[in-house]
Amino acid sequence: MKITSKLPALIISLLFLASCGTTVSTRVYVERMQGETESSTQLRAYVGDLVFSKYDYQERYEGRMNVSFEAKGFKFSGNDLLYKKTLLNGHEGGCSSDPISAGPGLFTPGTSLNYHCIYDSDANGMIDIAWVPMFGGTFYTQDGTMLPAWVSSSETTGTKKELIYQGMDGNTLRLRYREFFRDIVRPSYDQTVEYNLDNSKEISFRGLSISVIEADNQYLIYSINSGTLEL
Repeated sequence: MKITSKLPALIISLLFLASCGTTVSTRVYVERMQGETESSTQLRAYVGDLVFSKYDYQERYEGRMNVSFEAKGFKFSGNDLLYKKTLLNGHEGGCSSDPISAGPGLFTPGTSLNYHCIYDSDANGMIDIAWVPMFGGTFYTQDGTMLPAWVSSSETTGTKKELIYQGMDGNTLRLRYREFFRDIVRPSYDQTVEYNLDNSKEISFRGLSISVIEADNQYLIYSINSGTLEL
């Protein structure tokens, strides 16, 4: 199945976080994804494949990692902290509101941070800078700490609609229709539709017109004639 476009872009919410010391520009990383199945061309979908898809969503990312850095004579460390993918001064990194505890230093043990950011200032895949607004500065992290593996965040927003080929029962063609909101299937918009090809090989669904060229329990050959699924 062909998709006419997949347009990644950085759509950023700009926020300047200042303290009495260093100011760091932070931009939440958001990837815009848009696309629709190509029309007026012959396509093939195997059972379980998409026959038609249309989507428009803004995907945010998050990742977990262990981190350690020194600030004002303190060594802060934390395990399995959740970071939201963020650009800091244009560099890839993340910010976390998970509490991170400090060891012995200028302050008494037990001092903790509720917000800090980490980033890769030289684009080598390793975290080398920590930004701690509480202390008004940036500090080097431990060596060898890699950027987390980013996954889709629950803060992803947008919609997606799709038709899935489910094979034939005699001469009856079956499609499954699904709608997603924030990457979650909407149960009330998850249904199976059937078309008897003895009546016509031109089928329509919610204004989407499809010509069936060949169909069996392995694959469907078809083309999108006109229409679309409105988001």
